[in-house]
Amino acid sequence: MALETVQRKCCKQCLFSKNKIVSDSRKAEILEDCEQNNSHFQCHKATIKGVKGTCRAFYDKCTNPAISAMLESIGEVEFVDID
Repeated sequence: MALETVQRKCCKQCLFSKNKIVSDSRKAEILEDCEQNNSHFQCHKATIKGVKGTCRAFYDKCTNPAISAMLESIGEVEFVDID
């Protein structure tokens, strides 16, 4: 299993904030795509820097809390500052 890298905090243009850089319809498409492909939304700030980093709000709101807690407890999740 690969280590999951997650933003330590939400960026100022987070997909889940009023300052998001996409429309509500595009947000819905992104989240639907993540669900259909069983993937996590990568923070745009991370991708601009060429690194993988799951959006913190996505991690908090859209992942299974029990599975996330288990992965965190065995060291499979790393919280990082990318912004």
